[in-house]
Amino acid sequence: MPKQNIIAAYERARSKFLRAIDGLSEDEMLMPGAVGYWSVKDVLAHLTAWESELITGLVHVENKKKGAPAVATIEDIDEWNEEQYHNNAGRGLDVIWDDFQGVAKYLVEAIKALDDKTLDDNRAFAWMEGEPLSYLIYENAIWHEEEHAEDIVNWRNAMADETDEMGEDSDE
Repeated sequence: MPKQNIIAAYERARSKFLRAIDGLSEDEMLMPGAVGYWSVKDVLAHLTAWESELITGLVHVENKKKGAPAVATIEDIDEWNEEQYHNNAGRGLDVIWDDFQGVAKYLVEAIKALDDKTLDDNRAFAWMEGEPLSYLIYENAIWHEEEHAEDIVNWRNAMADETDEMGEDSDE
């Protein structure tokens, strides 16, 4: 798949995510429960952490370093996610938002730096277990942002339903 298609898919996923959080107040962004016990702020930090690892991995490939990059070798994803959650819990929403915006720019640049063959060859990297490098980008950025966009939309819909139910109860 040409890198321009990968970048376009990432930009669509990012737009979908931004639409999912559009209009949330700061209090709503900090409210636990958007995804499990995470707030939207925590989801932003989570996506930023994964995409930062992905960028490091793509640079690892670009620099022709041997072995698998860390993003491809994380064995216990839940443990890694929990570690990242605790690393970011005390950080402010504004800082996390800036990081979230910045990581998108760097990810696009990292993708642009690779040639299409490197992204497409499913035999180039044994550690990809038969998948092309583009799969790593889809898995850790594109599908990931889409997944959490859907989670947040569902959470917002559930909150709206609760608000509607409370309004109906007060009308009786």
